[in-house]
Amino acid sequence: MTSTNRNLGIIFLCAVVVRLAFNYLTGFIADDAFITFRYAENIAAGNGFVYNLGEKVLGTSTPLFTLILTVFASLSIPLPKAALFVSLLSSGLTATIIYRFAQQLRFSHFSVIPAVGYILWPRSLPADTSGMETALFTLLIISAFYYQHKQFRLYAVGMATLAAVTRPEGAGLLVLIMAGNIIRDRANWRSYLLVPMMLIVPWLAFTFFYFGSPLPHAVAAKTALYSQFGIEPLWERVRLVMGFHKYFGYPLLAGALAGGWWLKKKQNYGGSEIIWMLGMAVFFIFSPTRIFFWYIVPVYPVYLIFITASFLFFSDRLKLTASGLKTASRLIAFFLIIVLTASNYHPVINHRRTQQTLENVHRLIGDYLYAHTDPDDIIAAEDIGYMGYYSKRRILDRDGLISPVAVFYNRNGRYFDLIIDQKPDWLVCAVGSPISGFINDTTFISKYKSETSFTFDTLKYTVYSRTKAD
Repeated sequence: MTSTNRNLGIIFLCAVVVRLAFNYLTGFIADDAFITFRYAENIAAGNGFVYNLGEKVLGTSTPLFTLILTVFASLSIPLPKAALFVSLLSSGLTATIIYRFAQQLRFSHFSVIPAVGYILWPRSLPADTSGMETALFTLLIISAFYYQHKQFRLYAVGMATLAAVTRPEGAGLLVLIMAGNIIRDRANWRSYLLVPMMLIVPWLAFTFFYFGSPLPHAVAAKTALYSQFGIEPLWERVRLVMGFHKYFGYPLLAGALAGGWWLKKKQNYGGSEIIWMLGMAVFFIFSPTRIFFWYIVPVYPVYLIFITASFLFFSDRLKLTASGLKTASRLIAFFLIIVLTASNYHPVINHRRTQQTLENVHRLIGDYLYAHTDPDDIIAAEDIGYMGYYSKRRILDRDGLISPVAVFYNRNGRYFDLIIDQKPDWLVCAVGSPISGFINDTTFISKYKSETSFTFDTLKYTVYSRTKAD
């Protein structure tokens, strides 16, 4: 076994073990993950690509991940475990590709640095173990750039194509990779078009005829929901996207700029990656929806490569010898392990607490509804992941992700009118929620009665049933 293969094995194992440890310490599974789980289980059961039976709405924004989970569901493997398995495998492969990428960029002794950074990155750990598609999407992104650098252009287009059907943001990467390849290799432009057409054209045709639109409904739903509240001020969005809310965000950006200069001058590399990172930053900063931390995570592997290149930038100026480079790389790796491990203390505590809230409120509500409602009852709820999955009932999603009817009401701030017009049999409201301000209204009280409440820390949800007189 060569030293490179041994290092790849160690890096893969470390990425998996660290994420298993985070999962063990927190148990964190995001609420949104259970929306995808329910889609996958319905497909596996032969009910179609639906959340509610008979309602053809593309309410998940990750079709490829949904279909992968469908395979596990058809084998009766619990989907939370299946999602974790896919994410662990994806994370391990991502770490090894980052290492190989750094070697290809002639980082020498510093090749392990970006891999170490990714393995312990505080935002990546909860995102990669959340039950969502983030780890898979991150793998496809870094793989596309890796193959593009090696001039395996069809592989790069293939990875970008898979990314495009994993997250909507992947479409931007696909366009960038395709355009670059067609410009550089015009003789084979048909091949670069053929690869995405083989997957995306059938998918677009299916979504058009099955759902009526190829666009995930979640996009319109979130835009409508957050048009009334929840959008961070512009500078706050810049801080979140760029990491300026933490003290190390500014030096990391400075390092990425220095690294980008070194990569461009020494390797003639980085143009497409810079365009993509800037595009992602602009997209999230100015998009009309709330920013969740897992949106940004797929950028970090590329960002870490640029930051690591800054060490080469400074090494050139310090004229370090081969021995000095080796020593410096070991010291930096050791420093990163200590600092990043310590930086994960608060994410572990916070996500453990978040999971306790999800288990003691959201899941218990789902269990309660399953036990106390009839199979044909309609339940109106916000934050429908755990509640919808464990209740196994038809859901009227007040956030609108899987219920197009809610979009009009949310866009116009008419949250109570949605309930009045649709007349759900049950209603779940978060006390203090912007879309549940009507719970003390006399009209509401005349139509719905409080059945029970679930509370954990400062969060409280109340379950209401419609009165027979209504």
